[in-house]
Amino acid sequence: MALSAEQKNRFFQDGYIAVKKLISPEELASLRQHYEDLVLGHVPNFPQRHVSVRDVQGHAEYGMVSQGRTLDAAVRQGPYHDRRGTQVYPRGEEDYDAQRRAPVKDPLDAVSKVNVPSRYDPVFASVMRSPKIVDIVEDLFGSPNIKLYFDQIFAKPPFDRANRYHQDSVFWPFFASNFQVTAQVLLDDSTMENGCIRFIPGSQNFGLVNWDHLPYMLTEDVLAAEVPVPLQAGDVTFHHSLSLHCSGPNMTPNRRRGWSMHYVSAETRYIGTPEEGEHLKNLDILEGPEPMNGWPLIRGHAFPGGV
Repeated sequence: MALSAEQKNRFFQDGYIAVKKLISPEELASLRQHYEDLVLGHVPNFPQRHVSVRDVQGHAEYGMVSQGRTLDAAVRQGPYHDRRGTQVYPRGEEDYDAQRRAPVKDPLDAVSKVNVPSRYDPVFASVMRSPKIVDIVEDLFGSPNIKLYFDQIFAKPPFDRANRYHQDSVFWPFFASNFQVTAQVLLDDSTMENGCIRFIPGSQNFGLVNWDHLPYMLTEDVLAAEVPVPLQAGDVTFHHSLSLHCSGPNMTPNRRRGWSMHYVSAETRYIGTPEEGEHLKNLDILEGPEPMNGWPLIRGHAFPGGV
């Protein structure tokens, strides 16, 4: 599936697009079942360190238990957002602290994140390489040479916290490019109530913003331009790695899962430090022994000195 000229223009104007019903109901059902198999330990070779679960009664007996993060006191950052230290969040998560700590009946409702499902599961791997997704990524890169950096499922369990405003590129300083594309497949309907993704249109043009500078960038007038993007299961968003985005708190008793696949041009140079290289090896996504020329090739050709 190729993008229309209007869709491509919209991506480079706003920093994101949403493509409706890109994933079929049959594919969705299969992804959900394979997600459950991974999370509940039914895939013997899937390391449990790739599953993060909340420390609540009834959580899965599988996965790495998170104790939760220590939060700074909230300071108002406009009428609808709070600042904690240098992090800016949509407001409202404090209202659900008790529900967030309550026992869960379904262990899937304790899962907060699953890393690298495409590395261990053939269904996730097939969708990650599907032409209907990769064709769009190629259209946006303007090149057929594509690799996968990483993929992860943000499970957004019931009454989960908001996710802070960020740019994906700030986490990837080892790429000699600040243009990667994240495709997020919605495995469940995404609404304002359960914490849909929100973007600042055009913010990819701000350049890379240091964390310490972020609250000074996200002034009240900039936050007023925020656009929530509610979607249905099977819809897919594609966003620029410099696009500022966040998600609101989940104010419902239902999980909201989004599977993010981070694609990088194979022509991007890898410039990581030795320490970053060791960390990347532990992510369990590399196909080669080192990060340089080590990431999975999705389409096209690899390049010397590249990712």
